Amino acid sequence: MSVFDMAIELGKQLSNTEEYQKVLATQRAVAMDKDARAAVKEFQQLQQAYHRMQMMGHQLTPENIATLEEAEKKASAHPLVQDYLNAQAVFYEVVNTVNEKIQEGLKGAAAATHDQGGCNCSSNDSGACGGSCSGC
Repeated sequence: MSVFDMAIELGKQLSNTEEYQKVLATQRAVAMDKDARAAVKEFQQLQQAYHRMQMMGHQLTPENIATLEEAEKKASAHPLVQDYLNAQAVFYEVVNTVNEKIQEGLKGAAAATHDQGGCNCSSNDSGACGGSCSGC
């Protein structure tokens, strides 16, 4: 199985988690509620308009920023949007934990590759050889 196939499988497994299912459910709830949907849409449209302004080289004014912050505050104050944002935050924690595990695997793979070169750098305080192994 290629690393890309494993990534697809990981995505499928993540989509089956309770945390991701909660994101989908709360997202549907926002989409079904007229007021929540309107508040989110207003914020997103404003955000996109200001982004386009910045891309064209225009500086946002303090009034622009205040308007955007107010739209964000209004959208996030809606209980259904709050539920969605909370569900998203919980799911991102899961994804971050998965990323940490991937990093652990990478560090383990790097250490295994390093050990194969005949230098384990056990005398090196940092645990990294640096390439030459002369100081090991």
